[in-house]
Amino acid sequence: MQRVLLTVESWRPMASVDIHRFATEASRAADERQKAEERSTAWGFLWVLFVFKMVTVGIIFWAAEGSGEAGALLTATTFPWLIIPVLAIAGPLAYWYRLRRVRARRAHLLRAEWMVGETDGGE
Repeated sequence: MQRVLLTVESWRPMASVDIHRFATEASRAADERQKAEERSTAWGFLWVLFVFKMVTVGIIFWAAEGSGEAGALLTATTFPWLIIPVLAIAGPLAYWYRLRRVRARRAHLLRAEWMVGETDGGE
């Protein structure tokens, strides 16, 4: 069992607690949690909708026995649905690519700054 020692400086009476600030911060935190849950719910719904659409397209193409007309019709009607994953994946990939380029550039500049004597042929 640990004993907690309170010093005079660490003890504050209840009257010094700003209840308005405390309530405002608690309310703000609850609002942020709710917004995060709503975002994840919306994204989950969109991805389920997309997967359902693609599975349905696959089943239709399979039922049509892979005919050229069915493929052309399905491609024409589902083309806009292919934009969704391209946009969803392009953002993180562009960020990752830029991050790799910037890190490589930084490493190159650090090497160039600190290895001046080693680049002139070993003299």
